[in-house]
Amino acid sequence: MSDRVSFDLCYVILFLASLRLISNRYSPARLTSRNLKTEFHFFSTICCGVMKPADVRRHTVESLKVAPLGDGHHGRDFYKYFFASHPEHRHFYKGAENYTGDDVAKSERFDKLGDAILLFVHVLANVCENESVYRAFVRRVMYEHFDRSIDPELWKPFWDYWMGFLKSKGAVLTAEQKQAWKEFGTVFNAECQAYLTRMERPHA
Repeated sequence: MSDRVSFDLCYVILFLASLRLISNRYSPARLTSRNLKTEFHFFSTICCGVMKPADVRRHTVESLKVAPLGDGHHGRDFYKYFFASHPEHRHFYKGAENYTGDDVAKSERFDKLGDAILLFVHVLANVCENESVYRAFVRRVMYEHFDRSIDPELWKPFWDYWMGFLKSKGAVLTAEQKQAWKEFGTVFNAECQAYLTRMERPHA
């Protein structure tokens, strides 16, 4: 069997698997070609990654040691870094559109938001091998952000921002850790867009 045939057969099997898995996710009325496209994209993203899910988990969790849960204000520090490094996104935070990084550091609001985002990232990294739990938690993250009108184009580059934050905390990311976060972000974005599509909300 040629490589071309093997590759095509792989995608046929993947497509059939996608059809089977989404049979319990949509009513017949909502099973559209757009839904099929987003589901297929999600499963192909998982299957075509360079790393195994176990390796993605191991490398991402290891790199999070510089920002542990329940120890200091690491979550708030993310927003301090984010506002200082990417002020173009401050408009998503009503009432804080003109905040500087120093303003964030003194804000109880961003203490709470920071705790939440840090927990989200730690949970996602630790459950990324468990597809059903991972997907459910990504959907929960999306739901929490519905009222903020986040540009759906930002869900993938967010993980580049996150790596920048880890570096600001002193992390020296290895090539494997960078690749792990890249693949993590690709899969995360694929599920985000699939869920936004199903909910008939703006998506990329």
